[in-house]
Amino acid sequence: MTGSGLRRLIHAATGLLLVVPIVASWDLFRGILIAGTMIGLVLETAKIKLPTMQVLLARFSPLFRSGEVNRLSGAWWLCLGYCVAAWVPQPGAAAGILVGALADPAASLVGSARGRPSSKTAHGSGAAFAVAMLALAPMGLPWTAVIGGALVGTALERWSGPIDDNLLIAPGVASAVWLLA
Repeated sequence: MTGSGLRRLIHAATGLLLVVPIVASWDLFRGILIAGTMIGLVLETAKIKLPTMQVLLARFSPLFRSGEVNRLSGAWWLCLGYCVAAWVPQPGAAAGILVGALADPAASLVGSARGRPSSKTAHGSGAAFAVAMLALAPMGLPWTAVIGGALVGTALERWSGPIDDNLLIAPGVASAVWLLA
């Protein structure tokens, strides 16, 4: 499996974190996310500041993109996005995290299959929208929340501004679903 394939798989698998609030509590889940974000920030800082850490991480983890050597990784931004989304009232939090986990890797997979691996494509956005709809529909939300959440998730995944989309998708969808549900 390629590094990008493994990144997509792990990104999608982060949706399984939603098992924690199901079997325990949202408070525990928020605590885990906060701890993970803080530990990740320490590791990210070490990666950026210490060349030996860069070599070590490159050897044992093919998950970092080459452009992430001197900046915070998409994985860290995803964790922070989940932290923010987890504080949105239900059902928004779960919806945002689920769409954040699934829509972005779907867009990447479809977009890169269409021959443009490093840029946003209409096909990728279509995949993000379809996956977001499929993730939200079984949650028993009103259709306005399903469609609105999917549209917000798609727009934030498509956006290529200076802020990593991994930070924006989960809280954006969480807020939209909470407001529309």
